[in-house]
Amino acid sequence: MPVVNYTNRYSNLLKQFVASLVDLEDESAILYKRTFEGILGQPGLNPTDNCLILKQGEQIQGFALIFQEFPIKRSIIEVMTLPAIAGDPKEMELVERAVQQAQSSGLAVAHVCLPQGSGMNEVLVRAGFTLVRTYLDMLCISRDIPDVDLPPGYYIRVFEPGDTALLTRVQNDAFAGSWGFCPNTEEQIEYRMNMPNTSMEGVLFLFEEDKLAGYCWTTKVPSENGIRGMIGMIGVVPDYRGKGISRHILMAGMKYLRSAGMSEICLEVDQDNHPAFRLYTSTGFKTIGERHWFERIFPGT
Repeated sequence: MPVVNYTNRYSNLLKQFVASLVDLEDESAILYKRTFEGILGQPGLNPTDNCLILKQGEQIQGFALIFQEFPIKRSIIEVMTLPAIAGDPKEMELVERAVQQAQSSGLAVAHVCLPQGSGMNEVLVRAGFTLVRTYLDMLCISRDIPDVDLPPGYYIRVFEPGDTALLTRVQNDAFAGSWGFCPNTEEQIEYRMNMPNTSMEGVLFLFEEDKLAGYCWTTKVPSENGIRGMIGMIGVVPDYRGKGISRHILMAGMKYLRSAGMSEICLEVDQDNHPAFRLYTSTGFKTIGERHWFERIFPGT
């Protein structure tokens, strides 16, 4: 069988395979590999169960990661394969094995996210998936970020040691009920704060006096043009929605990324989130691509 479970003997081969799929150099390539290592080691993944390797002899041709989100009974499956085997029965076997692993855990739904133009779309459809959401990839390359004065009583501060519980709470409050959001634990947040693509200075809180109103979590991502800044998460707690403060926390995140030397800033947004889309376009972001979310619901769960 060409699909096998991950073991430590595949560690270096898998990292080499992942690096071979992207055309990156120098620090972007290093960040890409280190971030992947961090993802593979994150709490709860259990790669020996939830990482599947597609191989030919001793050569890796693809892999699948199954991220289990038990609080919302969902799994996210990430699949990467060699372009040369797109649509091949071996690729289909990898997808089906990943789906079986997700379903065997008692989860109700599986999601897969693919970039626009992926050759795997037809494989997912044959495996019982349907397209359910489209996210837009957006990019801002303007070097001038206007100063926006905070409303009276508001201030911004960066993440400090001991803020893990605060960040966990504001993220869960801001995104409760949002499509696809699974509440985070403090262990998960702490781990992510120590990932190589994250820094304490890049996580910003917005307060009104002593009340937490929102936050912006920036990260670094590799790109063909070097390290790119990313607005990874931006959220406002329910009591502060509709007050126009999203722009302030967005600008704070963008200013930080510019100060850290990022000449490009990117983000992703649900195309149906019209207020967020208007905010981003008004601050200089332009759509450069799409990401398509596919879903398969497991009957009887």
